[in-house]
Amino acid sequence: MATEPKTLQEAVLYFSDPQNCLDYLVARRPEWKGGVACPTCGSSNVSFLKNQLRWQCGSHHAKRQFSVKVGTIFEDSAITLDKWLVCVCS
Repeated sequence: MATEPKTLQEAVLYFSDPQNCLDYLVARRPEWKGGVACPTCGSSNVSFLKNQLRWQCGSHHAKRQFSVKVGTIFEDSAITLDKWLVCVCS
């Protein structure tokens, strides 16, 4: 992971990269300290769908695809993470 931003200008540049947004939030989710897990069933058998920037659980159930925003204050927001994280982390 690149050095985290210390100024507003650095935050705007840093969070303009979707991968930085994902890495930043994944590292801060306490339930994912051992790795990303399905929020529906808890399985760690998940694969990352790079084109969609989300994960898919290996178990077959409803809501098997999920994003880093699931279960957070950002979940139902139409505002993108690059905007949210600049505001929250600056």
